Amino acid sequence: MASPGTWLEVLAWVKTLFEATKATIDLRETYEHYRHDRETIRESERVSVVFSTFSEEEVRALVERVQGCRDRFILQGGGAERAKCICSVLNEAKAGNGGDLPFIDDWENIYRQLNCASVNT
Repeated sequence: MASPGTWLEVLAWVKTLFEATKATIDLRETYEHYRHDRETIRESERVSVVFSTFSEEEVRALVERVQGCRDRFILQGGGAERAKCICSVLNEAKAGNGGDLPFIDDWENIYRQLNCASVNT
């Protein structure tokens, strides 16, 4: 079972990077906001229990993927690559959940807005 702290990293980075697809933001400041956001913390605690079949290693791999997206954002700037990178993380979580996007935070809305179903990762 993955810890709430590891899930919190994933949730905070996904929210941060999603915002970065829509506007220019300070990535570190926005990430820190979500890491301390009560709703995001509560959701990470819920998710660690509901998705207890995700191991710490699997969730850590999601963290590493999303941090890779962050690094690409910094190097590449904007554009469709930002959305594609986030979609790759969400599609990986979907695959790890038997083909269904896990009911986590605002992921369904993010997935739909970024049109992740049509993104080849």
